[in-house]
Amino acid sequence: MTCEVCGAALTTSAKYCSSACRQRAYRRRAARDVVPASPRLDTFVGRAAELTELTKLLARNRIVTVTGPPGVGKSRLVHEAVAHRRHVLVIELADVTRVPDLLANGPEPGLLVLDGCEAVLADCANLIARHPAIRVLATSREPLTVPGEQEYRLGPLGQHDAKRLFSDRATAFDSEFDENAALLETACERLDRLPLALELAARLVRVLTLEEIVARLDDRFAVLTTGPRDAPAHHRSLHAAIDRSYELLTSDEKIALHTFALSPGTVEPGMAQRLQARSLLEADFTMLESVRQFALPGVRITTPRPRAEPEQAAPSWRDERLLRVAAMVAEGLTNKQIADGLHVSLRTVEADVRDLKSVLGVRSRAQIAAWTTQA
Repeated sequence: MTCEVCGAALTTSAKYCSSACRQRAYRRRAARDVVPASPRLDTFVGRAAELTELTKLLARNRIVTVTGPPGVGKSRLVHEAVAHRRHVLVIELADVTRVPDLLANGPEPGLLVLDGCEAVLADCANLIARHPAIRVLATSREPLTVPGEQEYRLGPLGQHDAKRLFSDRATAFDSEFDENAALLETACERLDRLPLALELAARLVRVLTLEEIVARLDDRFAVLTTGPRDAPAHHRSLHAAIDRSYELLTSDEKIALHTFALSPGTVEPGMAQRLQARSLLEADFTMLESVRQFALPGVRITTPRPRAEPEQAAPSWRDERLLRVAAMVAEGLTNKQIADGLHVSLRTVEADVRDLKSVLGVRSRAQIAAWTTQA
């Protein structure tokens, strides 16, 4: 085997012979994939005011970070804002665990776009510090907290634009889509006017009526799972989008999120501010319905309770996602296969299996499967 960059012989199963070659490969991959920035093939709906504000902020500030809740459209807004600019380097960070100095051996771009910084905040801050003259546009669930940074908090779409987006995407899948004005408004509000949720729901018009879609939104994480195959993993389902932010919380913050979903007034102000800073609470310290529904099962599952026999536990616990995990365990699927099927992280499925064992009072996957067949 040889190094994929320099061709040197390898003695292990690694792809590269050195860290330098690994960094060169990363730089090449980033540049090949997203430079120059290209607009997506589907239409960009709404956000005219936001684009104008973002453009003004970029003109006045060296570093601008777009923050906001999962699925609000941070990446799409930024890509649209730079689509027709020249000398732009866009780095996608969704699946990156470390950010090397991507600008060390080449000319600095006119604008560096760091998309999805939340998992590598310190690395992104260090990269910016090493290049003090470069202009940066970033997206993140929270600010980078570097000198000269201007945060731009992106909120859900306005009511009119949310309806336009849903109708636009629905019509692309069903040219005869009949938009019932009252029902469409209900769907948009139930989905928090989040662009990702709206787009995922609109794809369902191929098989469901609008009335049927609205009726299923109490179980939105089970139905909003049909994102395009070429989308990043965290944009293929609503659960995956929120789960990505959830996994970055500390244990205390996770508990606080679950508690806030069940009883907001019991979360102390300092912790609520931490959740708000991480874009899981709105600016007015309210919680989007989608985030609340994501967090509520955690409250039920993590609340201590006496051990019970499976047949006693079954009637008191009906979380849809965990029932799906139990069914997939019964099918003999591995945790990795379950994670891929549900578009969630492997750690989430591992936690789900542990919760299943705790709630059902069992010790093995075989016992989970046995309970599933009897339920």
